[in-house]
Amino acid sequence: MQRLLRAGVQAQDDEELRLGKTLLNLGSLLFALAALAWLGVCKAMDAGFPVLPALAVPALVLANLLLFAGHRWFGLYRFIQLGLLLAFPVATQLGIGARPGTSGLALWGLLAPAAALLCGRVAGSGGWFAGFLLGTALSASLPRPDGEAGAFIALHVALVSSVLYLQLRYAQGRRGRTREKLADAHHQLRLEKERSERLLLNILPAPIAARLKDSSGTLADGHPEVVVMFADIVDYTRIASGMAPVKVFEMLNRIFCRFDELCEKRGLERIKTIGDGYMVAGGLNAHPHEAHAAMASLALDMQAALRDHSFTDGLSLELRIGIASGPVVAGVVGRGRFIYDLWGDTVNLAHRLCTEGEPGVIQCDGRTFERVRGAFVFAKPVLLMLKGKGYVPVYRLRSPRILATPPLPRPPVRAA
Repeated sequence: MQRLLRAGVQAQDDEELRLGKTLLNLGSLLFALAALAWLGVCKAMDAGFPVLPALAVPALVLANLLLFAGHRWFGLYRFIQLGLLLAFPVATQLGIGARPGTSGLALWGLLAPAAALLCGRVAGSGGWFAGFLLGTALSASLPRPDGEAGAFIALHVALVSSVLYLQLRYAQGRRGRTREKLADAHHQLRLEKERSERLLLNILPAPIAARLKDSSGTLADGHPEVVVMFADIVDYTRIASGMAPVKVFEMLNRIFCRFDELCEKRGLERIKTIGDGYMVAGGLNAHPHEAHAAMASLALDMQAALRDHSFTDGLSLELRIGIASGPVVAGVVGRGRFIYDLWGDTVNLAHRLCTEGEPGVIQCDGRTFERVRGAFVFAKPVLLMLKGKGYVPVYRLRSPRILATPPLPRPPVRAA
């Protein structure tokens, strides 16, 4: 039975086409069974009832179904089956004449437009329904048997309605399972979308990720006041040279994950990592107003994290850190493998303050110093020769003040 129902179904068929083929196959089988049931009743009541002429259309329906299993031309198969269902009442009445049991036979023609609706397009079913009406009119014009019992009309109604009910029941069951599969597919799609959005948020700041989803153009913005920090692990290449590559990766991953947690705690944005280098920015997009103080606190937190030898597997690690403040340009680079990055003199200055620094020292430019000097303790400024900059005053961050106070205003200069 299952093989007959799936006759003509191909692997490349979509779900709707599979259902249409299966429903027409089911309707053909049910029609043949119902016709045999009607003929059995007629033969039981009238031994001389001509069965063979009435079996012609059901036999052709079954033969067309078997042929369809081989050629799989659904359009041709569907047209022939619907035509046979529509012709069955008139052809049978003409073949057996006005005999008892034929009253109400015209109702069988309704199976054609019903099958057209279930296994095809709604627009194409109108012609078949018009054919049913025409067939009903032709059946009414044919001679009718005298003394026909009303029970035969009830039999025809019961058989046709049974075929229609079973087809509709099967269609609803299959469509229900299709809806469940579709709902599950939508759920999986939603989960994949959430995973993709989480991955995007791990790569880009949330406002930039939102803009990237809505725009395919260049994403670049100028920011007038951003604080940028570069940090690298002092002499990490030499330290890691005696470690297995997997251990080196595990160590860096653990350190950078800890730094990421500290960034998130301070409301700052990790921009990227390069080898054992780590870059952070504050004051971008929706970052906190006091980004400079948050960056200074982050630098001290990162130094404290590396002093914990249980965290560094007993290794003595130190950081060089450079912090600079000023305008930057921020944007997304690339298409398939994009990255969010910063450009500008502020970025270059922060990088040079890091690379020209000493182990365990946090070096800040004058602009950052002016922003946070009321809340943090600094050593006396030193002049540092930076490539392309000349001698630049550098302020080395020591610790937060116990009682943070804003810098005192300078007294007014008295006129002589």
